[in-house]
Amino acid sequence: MKTNSTFGIKLFALTALFLIQVKHGAAQCQSPAMVWQNPVLYSGTEGQPGAVYKFPSVTAGVNAFVTLQSLVGGATLTSIDNSTFGYNAAWQPVVKTPAVQGASSSYANFKIEFKDASDGETHIYNCFQLSFIDVDGDGQHVKEFVACKNPDSVTVSNTTVLTLTSFSGNIIQATGPVTNYTDIDTSAWNTNINFRFSHSGKVNEVRVGCITDPSFTVQDRYSCGFFQQITMPFIAILPVKYSSFDALAADNAVFLKWVTEEEINNNHFEVERSFDGKSFSSIAVALDGFAAGSQKTYQFKDAAAELQAKTVAYYRIKQIDNNGRVTYTNVLAVRLHAKTDMVMQASPNPFVEHLNIGFVSTETGNATINITTITGQKAMVKQSLVSKGYNTVQFDGLSKLNPGVYMVQLMVNGVVAGTQKIIKN
Repeated sequence: MKTNSTFGIKLFALTALFLIQVKHGAAQCQSPAMVWQNPVLYSGTEGQPGAVYKFPSVTAGVNAFVTLQSLVGGATLTSIDNSTFGYNAAWQPVVKTPAVQGASSSYANFKIEFKDASDGETHIYNCFQLSFIDVDGDGQHVKEFVACKNPDSVTVSNTTVLTLTSFSGNIIQATGPVTNYTDIDTSAWNTNINFRFSHSGKVNEVRVGCITDPSFTVQDRYSCGFFQQITMPFIAILPVKYSSFDALAADNAVFLKWVTEEEINNNHFEVERSFDGKSFSSIAVALDGFAAGSQKTYQFKDAAAELQAKTVAYYRIKQIDNNGRVTYTNVLAVRLHAKTDMVMQASPNPFVEHLNIGFVSTETGNATINITTITGQKAMVKQSLVSKGYNTVQFDGLSKLNPGVYMVQLMVNGVVAGTQKIIKN
């Protein structure tokens, strides 16, 4: 974010042509034009995780509450809303890079809730849109990213310079280039992204952060999140909504599994592998999965001979739509264990709020998964029925755990099947 913009008036006229996904023949919903100004600290400590900020009257009779859920990777919150640059009606948090130089990814993790001013009850909008503008870099060593959890649709321009990534739990991230684009303008389509939500009164997770290389200069990064219906002249709808992507090593092979909630204009998937985390090559093509309701499940077993000589392999899923456009999942690193009884893998690691425990069981039965502190004190426990083959158990609500190192232990039918160290950010 670099200079004040005078395009605010123009924005309100850009509403007629916006293309969204229309389900079951429902009429197109017009997102409300929200005004985010004059925030006050509602509870907690300014700039610290747990702080809640109130934005009064974002629409008539509705207040917005923003909770700073966590600060990850050394990020700090300089301001919950800066009105010096950009659009005064937008939500414009300022997040500082880590204080120590190094290659890293850091971000502030927010939760947004809308409540009726009269009684404090959740206010449900038929639809609303969060549009991030000017997602770019410092021109040298830093590039910004934004992400939202569970959007109904994500749109970018066909000329976008953003890289889209889908993380487990349907968190969609847009990462900008290192290039610094001048000014902040809603018509600068190639650095803009629209996250759209329907029949909701909250966004459970919004990430605002950056990726730095080892030589970056410590700096504030200004973000502009406009709750407006912004029109793009050429729009690409993210064709696939993922609910999970997991990879784990067992029996001298790596088992991959990904589940999609929704597919629009999808042509096929490719499994890509790397041994250095940088240079990827395609090792398999998946044309269709196993359908169950609205979900589709895809699985692949990588038993290539070259795995035996490696200690770590990296995997990602490449998705190609019918128009040839490409998106990628996040990258999963898999440690290739020499022992065949190491069948469990926890991801993401480090984690914030959710944790997936993936494992290959040699028998059906009952699994018990314990999360303990490093000193052995039990923090969480979950039991689940398991089947022979690949299983996934998800822990939710882990944001209440204190940051630090934990251990996760898997027991199947009373026998310890695996243990892994995990880190809570």
